[in-house]
Amino acid sequence: MVYPLGPAAIILMPMLVGGVIDDFGFTEQQAGYIASLEGMGLVLASLAAALWIRKVSWTIMLACAFIALALLNVLSAHLNEFFPLSAVRFFAGFAAGSIFAITVAALGDNRQPDQAFGIAQVVQGAMMFFAFAGAPHILARWSVSGLYYLLAAASVLMLFTLIRYPCAGAQKNIAENVSGTRPAHSGLLWIGLLASFLFFCNVFGFWTYIGRVGQAAGLSLESIGLALGLSQFAAILGAGAAAIASDRYGRAAPLVLALMGQVLVLWLLVGQFASITFFLGAGLFQALFMLANSYQLGVIAKMDNHGNFLVLATAFQGLGAAIGPGIAASLIDQNDYSRVNLIAAVFCLVSIVLFLFIIYRTNHSGPAMAGHRHGANL
Repeated sequence: MVYPLGPAAIILMPMLVGGVIDDFGFTEQQAGYIASLEGMGLVLASLAAALWIRKVSWTIMLACAFIALALLNVLSAHLNEFFPLSAVRFFAGFAAGSIFAITVAALGDNRQPDQAFGIAQVVQGAMMFFAFAGAPHILARWSVSGLYYLLAAASVLMLFTLIRYPCAGAQKNIAENVSGTRPAHSGLLWIGLLASFLFFCNVFGFWTYIGRVGQAAGLSLESIGLALGLSQFAAILGAGAAAIASDRYGRAAPLVLALMGQVLVLWLLVGQFASITFFLGAGLFQALFMLANSYQLGVIAKMDNHGNFLVLATAFQGLGAAIGPGIAASLIDQNDYSRVNLIAAVFCLVSIVLFLFIIYRTNHSGPAMAGHRHGANL
């Protein structure tokens, strides 16, 4: 239940970007920079979390972050100037990043992390479906401020989850941290972090402007909101597939499937296209994002003896979510978004190839790593 709150604003960014442009009068570039700053706050929070994630009470940190995030979202609803809103969204990203780091660490402590992340993303898809379905009506009645109030209310409601939330991670991971031993696959782990960064540059560079891509093709705001809402249902299916399949079919095949499908969507959603193409494209893109993310986190979690690299993965993912919209903003030429699609496809290709390299190397490691490889079942 808590997992979706961390990236909620980033996922809702297509509606938030459109809102700050239409309601606050910002340029598309300014809206992209606000999105990037919020993602940067998430990055810095995740990097900081790597230092305290196994040392402090998770429930206390979550309580503080929930309250801070609620207040920052309320404040955002009352700001319509670029620099003040940018600063507040940066701190909102920091609070959300702290929440996200804790939930990722908790899920990574499961014996089947692929399945755990898949289940978490099913919940995320369900919650984001309702958020996207209601967003056009909220924007029409309360402007973009209404979406910030929605995020604030979600933060307050999450306080009730602390009744059942674990206050610390698995004891096995804590013991491994104290031992000070290095992860067996440290070099591959760093490659995995880079690959995660590139994948999130791909996803959020395109996703931030997917609403504007639809508008440039002549689609109505209502159709776009409905398509993005239904895409979250597709995301549920993608995450559910990862949760059900777990690692029984390996991790290479699902990642290749994600690569092929996302590149196809990025090719289809260029220039003018029919509304049915937008509906199918947005849904397929989100489904494959959830599928690929579950397996990418599973690859990292199974190699990570200490649990710290998995938290760093959220930082690198957040960095991708932060830098991706900024790169996309710099490539927009009036209403031409084709270069956004092109760079997203390049990032996706490089990312998946790197993960396939990691899987190959871990499957063909020397005898010294055989025991660890058997446990990872890569």
